[in-house]
Amino acid sequence: MSAPLGTVVIAAHQEEAVLARTLQHLDEVVRNGLLDVVVVCNGCTDATADVARAFGVRVHELAKPSKTAALRAGDRLALPGPRLYLDADVELTGRAAVATMRALSAGAIAGRPPHRFDVARSRWSVRRWYAVRERLPSIAGALWGAGCYGLSREGRARFGEFPEIVSDDLFVDGLFTEREVVIVATDPVIVHGPRTVADLTRILRRSYRSQHTDAPAHGAGPISAGQRAQLHDMLDLVRRHPARLVDVGVYLTLICLARVRARIGTAPRWERDVSSRSV
Repeated sequence: MSAPLGTVVIAAHQEEAVLARTLQHLDEVVRNGLLDVVVVCNGCTDATADVARAFGVRVHELAKPSKTAALRAGDRLALPGPRLYLDADVELTGRAAVATMRALSAGAIAGRPPHRFDVARSRWSVRRWYAVRERLPSIAGALWGAGCYGLSREGRARFGEFPEIVSDDLFVDGLFTEREVVIVATDPVIVHGPRTVADLTRILRRSYRSQHTDAPAHGAGPISAGQRAQLHDMLDLVRRHPARLVDVGVYLTLICLARVRARIGTAPRWERDVSSRSV
């Protein structure tokens, strides 16, 4: 049997409810030796590790909850070759994972599959927010926000260890130009959206807090190039589809609200949406 194409690194904290959903899509390619998967359970007091072991993937446990520490551990355990960093609550098919690994082995230095948001169970305002989000070209081609990104050996060499930063995907995205990022033509990653506005705001607030506090320390600005291009994209969206004006209004309102709360709030450094993790 030939060596795996690369390693999928999954940092998992209290993910027993959804991890099986994620791993079942990769089960066949793992059993066939096409991919290596490492699940780094950090600070888990539930059955996350047991769920992972049931799929026959490699499992490493850390006592303290820390996604950064989990990513670092995953890197140390990863095999030589390209790597996919996958959130524990998204759905990536084995075919998409293999296609992305092959693209990274064939010359792409950074990339991911396309993504699709599942907001069927979300409230109206959240659905309207994602209706805009998935139509912005400046974000559609970025590494961040899809719950999955991949790096070749050359791409991974752009930085040392993962820094102490909340939004690892935003940090990594800032290391590559738009032309260096490849969106692989394969099955989309399914990202399960939050149920309520409060849940969505919590996610956005965490991201913006990271941009305001972490990004400057690592030489990045508080707003990424992709985010700066959003306004142009939204204006173009309204020009082409005037009926989307309400959606854009909802989008901007929630972003502004989250940015204000990120600057003045006292919420914990790590906030996550629990609603999307109920299967």
